[in-house]
Amino acid sequence: MKMVKTPYEIINELKSNSVKNVILDTDAYNEIDDQYAIAYAMQSSDRVNLLALCAAPFLNNRSTSAGDGMIQSYNEIFKITKLTDKNRSIPIYKGSDSFLSSKDVPVESEAADKIAEIVMNSAETVYIVAIGAITNVASAIIKHPEIVDKAVVVWLGGHALSYPDTAEFNLKQDVFAAQVVFDSNISLVQIPCFGVCSEFLTTIPELEYYMSEKNELCDYLLDVTKNYTKNPYAWSKVIWDVTAVALFTVPSAYDIAAMPRPFVTSDKKYAFDMARAPYVYVRRLRRDPIYADLFKKLTSVK
Repeated sequence: MKMVKTPYEIINELKSNSVKNVILDTDAYNEIDDQYAIAYAMQSSDRVNLLALCAAPFLNNRSTSAGDGMIQSYNEIFKITKLTDKNRSIPIYKGSDSFLSSKDVPVESEAADKIAEIVMNSAETVYIVAIGAITNVASAIIKHPEIVDKAVVVWLGGHALSYPDTAEFNLKQDVFAAQVVFDSNISLVQIPCFGVCSEFLTTIPELEYYMSEKNELCDYLLDVTKNYTKNPYAWSKVIWDVTAVALFTVPSAYDIAAMPRPFVTSDKKYAFDMARAPYVYVRRLRRDPIYADLFKKLTSVK
């Protein structure tokens, strides 16, 4: 099987101090975590060369359709990039306006085509970091299967392999897309949500202590976090998507391993076959060093 990098090569590269070429695929308006992740990636140029930002679809109580979620995410990306660095120009692309209807038919979008174009034109490995439904990435693979030999996908999606199901928000919205990515030959890193990322909790008092009145970006992030709950007393929040960026910036905070990639079944569960191609699986993370790096970089925005 031809893969751009073996899981062991990926693990070694993640642990290194090299700068990684990254495309960030984000459902930025879905809740409040993507906003932190976008700003964090922009502020981490010592480890992340951010090539593009792509808007991913989502459907929940903050959108009227998958396409509406994508457009709201597209607009939110512009807001965060301007708050982080109004002088920095990063290409931003509209993504899918629906989820996949099958494993064979892509959803046409600017993002899917640009993902493939960037990957194929790069002389070095491109890390496609997806922190929402993985529709754009799956569509790029269906349309341009040649990218599987030149890219690494990092996906924050699904639950830990030990969970009885994997009906997590990013995965359950587009099961076909998850199946396309897991069944392709593309090099893959999975960061599970419950069971791994669920450790990445913070609270309003902690955020206020480190971020309040530091700059316009921090005040915006603090406001959207406070407004996310109607019952803030003793409330904590997982800022999920930051952990996908921190895999490059604070790799020592992660316990990662190579293992056979599972199947994603139609009923949102995992099925296992030890003969499957290996992938990189994040087994655990330590929240403290990640938050320490996050706070330092967000508060340094001028």
